[in-house]
Amino acid sequence: MGGQAEGSRTWRGQTIEERQAGRRERLIEAGIELFGTRGYANTPVKAICEEAGLTERYFYEAFEDRESLLDEIYSMVLADCRRATVEAIDGAPDDFEASMRAGLTAFAHEWFRHPRRARIQEIEVVGVSPEIERKRRDSIHAFAGIVVDRTLQLGGREQLGALRLDVIALGLIGSVNEQLIDFVLGDLQISLDDLIENQIAAFAAVASQLLE
Repeated sequence: MGGQAEGSRTWRGQTIEERQAGRRERLIEAGIELFGTRGYANTPVKAICEEAGLTERYFYEAFEDRESLLDEIYSMVLADCRRATVEAIDGAPDDFEASMRAGLTAFAHEWFRHPRRARIQEIEVVGVSPEIERKRRDSIHAFAGIVVDRTLQLGGREQLGALRLDVIALGLIGSVNEQLIDFVLGDLQISLDDLIENQIAAFAAVASQLLE
């Protein structure tokens, strides 16, 4: 039966768990909006709660602190970008350039469709804490791993003389990351499609040396 108090098992047809999940989602959406516009450093917990229409009590019911909210949002954004990238590469022809074109295009479009998430992913997480920085570094290595895996699937070599596939892939992804930061900040005056074309050219030129 519907209760009349927040502590009741149900309230307006929702269980305690459903209400908690709903509040958590509102806080996540508020975090995306404010971290992605005002910036993480300029967004106190109070502002997040005001944006979500909740009291601070409910913030701390859902998250330990502001950084834990950022961490959850960042994990969600990374997972969405990785999924889009991997699905695109898996659906591409068995050709390195076609695979990288598909992956980079999917990643960039996923990222470009959500500019607030993009700012969080590329700018707002930088230097927040050792834990977030480790996650950021791990994400770069993870995306480099996608390049390595696809290159090996297509018959590429892990090493040729001094050239190492893992090092090359890491350099390529690091370059993409820096280009995206400049793009978000408006320091790189180029269309998204042209940016992708430049990235593809770099991937093809460098990684082709390890393809048989």
